[in-house]
Amino acid sequence: MFFIKVTPLFLKHLFLLYFLLIPVWAFSQNEETEKDSSPALNAYIKDYNNQLNIRLDVTNEQIKYFMPYEQQKANIKTNLNESYGLVFSYRFLSVRLGVRPKLSQNEINNKGETDRFRLRVKLLFDKWTHRLEYNYTRGFYIDNSNDFDYIIENPDFKIQFPRLTTNILSGSSHYKFNDNYSVKAIESNTEIQLQSAGTFMAGIDYSFYFVEGTDYLKLENDEVLNRDSYSDYSGFSPILNAAYHYTYVFEQYWYINAYANPGLGIDFSTKKQFTNGDAIYSNNTLIYAALRTGISAGYNGKKIYFGGEYKYDINSEKFDNTAITLQPIKNNFHLFFGYRFKAPRQVREPVEYIETKVPVLKTDSK
Repeated sequence: MFFIKVTPLFLKHLFLLYFLLIPVWAFSQNEETEKDSSPALNAYIKDYNNQLNIRLDVTNEQIKYFMPYEQQKANIKTNLNESYGLVFSYRFLSVRLGVRPKLSQNEINNKGETDRFRLRVKLLFDKWTHRLEYNYTRGFYIDNSNDFDYIIENPDFKIQFPRLTTNILSGSSHYKFNDNYSVKAIESNTEIQLQSAGTFMAGIDYSFYFVEGTDYLKLENDEVLNRDSYSDYSGFSPILNAAYHYTYVFEQYWYINAYANPGLGIDFSTKKQFTNGDAIYSNNTLIYAALRTGISAGYNGKKIYFGGEYKYDINSEKFDNTAITLQPIKNNFHLFFGYRFKAPRQVREPVEYIETKVPVLKTDSK
């Protein structure tokens, strides 16, 4: 038995090797003559739920939002760069293990450190798609630090909230109307979209959030400021939405996918204002419109799959000096490469056991 230390440098070299070999693998896969035993669910979708999918991915997702500070709008960000991950998908189960490149000491000094923990579970069924995610983040900086009345000699330095912590529990449930459209082909690559198809999807997104730790500020040259007046926030935000997704398939396994997801949301928030140790509570309700869009393209073959995705989110929620804005305009990219294996017994047996105990998780394919 041997172990390989998974580091950001190791994953970078692995990504480079995989992407250099993609044309060779894609050509050899098209030349396969042996019979594919995976069943076709219909003329539009082929099932690969019984294959173990292992995927490498990289994303630039960064957490940022707006917060009231000194009667102005502070643009709050995490000091996180690209994230590298390994994703394991088998039947209904999908797990992601991620690592982030180590920041330079200069980057840490100027923007502080960020700790993050994320746990995400997806349940993809024939009609319904469910997602549940927990995000813990500690350590932020003010991107527009020059807008505030502090003397900053180093132009790269940002005012920091090292104790600022967000706990966010979010989820979604969506219903697919067209049986010929495969959500799994895009979300988990456990299916292949054989022919072009689109579908309307309706559902709800929601999030519970808790924000605290704005009482401690770090300025330049390690100067700290303990604030006498600061605020904690909590809230619940549901969004009803109706989306349209479309996958265009060409040259058998190549695809382009696009979607538009408009919605209407309500933000129920509570602000806890501390002044010299005394706390005052205030509630705020805001109705807003949101639009989430994205486009992806790639190759989804019998054994290998790869591609890229770009997402863009925008909403009408306006900044308010009495509340926090956790859903600002944002965009991010995502690159991935994956391979399908015959699932080993160590993977099959635990999943099959869970399916016997929770029948709703059981898929039709065997």
